[in-house]
Amino acid sequence: MMHRRFLGLLVSALFVPTVFAQETKPAPDAQGKPTEVKVAPGVAPQPARGNPAAGGNSWFPETNKDLGTFFGQGEAVGVFKFKNPGTKVVNWRSLTPSCQCARATIRVGTRVYELTGKPNPGQLMRITKVQGQPDQTERVQQIAIEAGEEGEIEVHLDMNGITTAKQASVDIHTDDEVQAHMRLNFHATGTQLFVVSPQEVNLNKMTWAETKEFEVTVTSPRHPNWKITRMDDAGKVFDVKWEKAPAGDAWIIKGKYGPVNAESVGGGVLKFYSDVQGESAFTVRVTAMVQGPLEMKPGGFLTLGLIRKGTSLKKEVVFEPNDGSNLEATSLTFEKATINTEFLIATTRKDGNKLIVELTISDKAPSGLVKGDLVVKLNHPQVGEKRIMFNGFVR
Repeated sequence: MMHRRFLGLLVSALFVPTVFAQETKPAPDAQGKPTEVKVAPGVAPQPARGNPAAGGNSWFPETNKDLGTFFGQGEAVGVFKFKNPGTKVVNWRSLTPSCQCARATIRVGTRVYELTGKPNPGQLMRITKVQGQPDQTERVQQIAIEAGEEGEIEVHLDMNGITTAKQASVDIHTDDEVQAHMRLNFHATGTQLFVVSPQEVNLNKMTWAETKEFEVTVTSPRHPNWKITRMDDAGKVFDVKWEKAPAGDAWIIKGKYGPVNAESVGGGVLKFYSDVQGESAFTVRVTAMVQGPLEMKPGGFLTLGLIRKGTSLKKEVVFEPNDGSNLEATSLTFEKATINTEFLIATTRKDGNKLIVELTISDKAPSGLVKGDLVVKLNHPQVGEKRIMFNGFVR
């Protein structure tokens, strides 16, 4: 009798784990094959996350974000929600952005913090808003998150000038025993809304009286049926027209540059507007080395340097016309001088078609700063006046 009871208990003991194993056996998938699930002893299997690409941990439902596509300008923005899952206060001891192009705003209850980007990246500042007053900022070392407290981190990624994929992250180091380190990853894609060919028009060297022509082709790969609607005024030196290319979706910009005013800097930037995404714009840069009607050598600024007291100093500027004119100075005057003009002497002489202006600092000039403008009035029909700035010190 005792032998049969012992045998029954033994059979029962062997049968119990078999039943348990049957209860934890994974269900077959859609093709009838069992799905492999590894289960720790005494732990029930957990359901798989709905979006593994979003990441996530006990604090953040998402730790990876795609912030979208940008066309060479703007700022990508994304929000990561969080909640302290524990039963005690956790301190975020440091927050570190991966690059200067990234910054973040942290909101915890009514508290607001800023994790700075460029020009001073990585600083954690608490922002206190007072109605009717400027925001008050205070640099802090850490952020305390109460048990069960919720908040969000709003990340910003600078996409200006970016035409490729760009990634960044924020690392959070805490005193949480479970999540001592967390990383939020975010990325955005930069692409070209317009393709300008050539990217820059170089007209090379030209005289002020010349006119040069140029041509540019522009396409918008993402918007095949686009059109140019208008352009900003570029001044009298540019004559610009545009038309749809005979084949395809490109636009052809044809322009003329020059003649230019004697004082104009060579080239300029043309800004065009389109019917793409709310009148998006693009620019065409035109460069030229314009030789004016006359040249100044060494230029409009004379460095006098140190002048020994009791000695004179002479400097000269050469004016050379490019149009064959007989250049003469009609008057020479000093303006903004730091010393009495009796110690400053200006004269002219000719060397062929060149006009040479000489500036002399008298040997009787007092100690101190010697600075001012020599205004040269000219008989040239295009250039009536030139200024020569000078700077030195008598000691």
